[in-house]
Amino acid sequence: MLSKRLLCCSEMVCGRVVADIGTDHAWLPIYLVSSRRCDRAYACDIAEGPLSFAKKNIAAAGLENRIETVLSDGLTKLSDDSISDIVIAGMGGEMIRDILANDKDKAERANLILQPNTRSWELIDWLSRNGFEISEQKAVADGKFTYPVINAKYSGEVKILAQAECLASGLDLGEEISREYLAAQVKRLRDAANGMKKALNPDIDEVSELESTADELERLLGEAEK
Repeated sequence: MLSKRLLCCSEMVCGRVVADIGTDHAWLPIYLVSSRRCDRAYACDIAEGPLSFAKKNIAAAGLENRIETVLSDGLTKLSDDSISDIVIAGMGGEMIRDILANDKDKAERANLILQPNTRSWELIDWLSRNGFEISEQKAVADGKFTYPVINAKYSGEVKILAQAECLASGLDLGEEISREYLAAQVKRLRDAANGMKKALNPDIDEVSELESTADELERLLGEAEK
């Protein structure tokens, strides 16, 4: 059974050929193909070890003719122009950003489903500056953590967003889990700012940015709760 974060990723798939980058055990492609959410899938990973597990799981599911494993650093070894959706889940936001930046032309042609474990605002900042529109962002509680899942598509429209806008972009603040997620971001920002203030020579500008971002998120939360 898929984790809640991967299940959320699966629900954002809109096409028939999916590439799962950093597939690990290939649970997501197996689920998508076996449930007929897509026709074919690529299970991609940078390391031979995870791909060997993926191949075993794909074979056990009887899906060798519909799921192809690919040893690839990000999107580099994918050449199928029919790929409709690209999923990159379970990595840091900076790593996902770099994978997309290295093969931006491929990213522009697909529906992007991205689940960063950390620094989601850096990923959304890059997406917005490079012409990708955030169509949706979902907060998903999975185990001890709450993760953002981002759905983005290339529109060509460049936007420059503040950090608070990046964190809140696409979130439905009518949902309690979204408000809880943003409240946790406020705490993270406040803790970071307070920690920096205790340093011998704190970066006053960075402290101010952290605090102003937290203030803006609190304002958004206040409006949502009215």
